[in-house]
Amino acid sequence: LYSVMIFSDVHGWLADLRTLRCINNILKDNKFDEVCINGDIVDMPFLSKHTQKLYMDGILNGYTEIGEIDYTVEQVLKPLRMSTDAEIRIRTGNHDERITKPNLLGDKQLKNLAILYNNFQTTKLDEMLQLEALEMNYDPSDVFTYFDIFDVTHGLKLAKNAAEQNIKDYMSSGSTGHTHRLNSKYLTNRKAPYVWLESGCTRLINQVEYLPTGVVADWQNGFVTVHFWVEGDKVRFFASPHIIIDGRCYYNGVVYDFNKS
Repeated sequence: LYSVMIFSDVHGWLADLRTLRCINNILKDNKFDEVCINGDIVDMPFLSKHTQKLYMDGILNGYTEIGEIDYTVEQVLKPLRMSTDAEIRIRTGNHDERITKPNLLGDKQLKNLAILYNNFQTTKLDEMLQLEALEMNYDPSDVFTYFDIFDVTHGLKLAKNAAEQNIKDYMSSGSTGHTHRLNSKYLTNRKAPYVWLESGCTRLINQVEYLPTGVVADWQNGFVTVHFWVEGDKVRFFASPHIIIDGRCYYNGVVYDFNKS
């Protein structure tokens, strides 16, 4: 009936291009009806009240908010659009809300945001990212539900048992990003099995702007696939996580990397 690839936490300027190119190559060879980027398409590190925690050298060298938007369009969105004819859904996460919800920022951050708004002559993230021109759907809703059985939300929890907590909070199956992990939880009661899958991240995990050099974050690059079909009067699904290691992924019987399959 419908096949969806879900990935999240690209974080714009901080994107892992090897991971994204691996996904692009998988999409070129495999048919999906929809690709869902489930939040944090951009990062905006200086539009945060936590800027004092950032290491200014290394990955953030030369950073600007305007540069991050341009980088996201050229290095993330355009290659994604060229890799598939599927519908593409761009959802918002807490980092995207640094642009879309200025009321959450302090005065210092608002000055940087005003420069960004002025450069693009808009306050709308979807217009900055040229989503209409790229034929991508912008979805700022808190939760999107596929076929009334599978919820997709960026997520709020960061604990290692976030997947289990989300099953209990939403009383359904679904997927979140936010934790940057590929953890999953299966729970069965008398009615049905439930599953919650964390989709990992597609940002750099060996260079983290708020961790000292050499510290490795407990994160995984990857994505989730969900395949829905009709069985009698019900819609069923299979959902699976897929890890990407050093830009390589074993998917559907093929080893894909960031250069070629």
